[in-house]
Amino acid sequence: MRKKINLKLLILLLIIISDLGVVSGQSNSLKALSLYLTTYKDKHRIILTTIENNNTLTINQKLVLYETEMNKLKEEFRLIRNSEYQTINIEKSIRHSCTNGVTGVVKDCGTVYVKAPTDDLYTQKSWLRVVGTNKGTTVSADGSTAGLRMTVAGRNRNSGTLYATFRYRPERLSTLVETDTENLFKAITNTNVSSPGNRRIILPHIKEKIFPVKKDTLVKN
Repeated sequence: MRKKINLKLLILLLIIISDLGVVSGQSNSLKALSLYLTTYKDKHRIILTTIENNNTLTINQKLVLYETEMNKLKEEFRLIRNSEYQTINIEKSIRHSCTNGVTGVVKDCGTVYVKAPTDDLYTQKSWLRVVGTNKGTTVSADGSTAGLRMTVAGRNRNSGTLYATFRYRPERLSTLVETDTENLFKAITNTNVSSPGNRRIILPHIKEKIFPVKKDTLVKN
């Protein structure tokens, strides 16, 4: 009876201890993984302690339960991290001007461009705004750059500033989130991550040979 209570207590504590929640609103920077470390280390510690103290389980059953609980914990983080990536809005700007000293002539000063901070980000027409003169905006086919064209007629000067909002590409989210998940839980469990199905876990009194690590497949940060 006591062991059943312990398992229920584990679930309750994992719910209570979570102070992260789902990210809301918008942001221009991603939360550092180190800020998640304390909370998830505490959750991991609860899992280990509860399983270790459950003397009704065999070693293999403890391993299975450990993997199950850790998978749940990882999925919780994946959902939070995915939501966080979707709130990121990074705004980049570029100024353009055009001066003409000839009456009756239209001068074309071409287009200047602003580029996404990384290949994982993109923009689109509806995320652009111009303060000042706007003679036309463009976005590259892959959304990696946005441009502002500037012209001026007669003896005059035009100037404007293009603001482009960049967001994470939907097709990249899965890979980004998975990489963050592996890196976070690697730090939490102090394990080397290798190929799926071949991981060493830290569980008291269980030898490493049960789940060996292939040193040539370690993930590089």
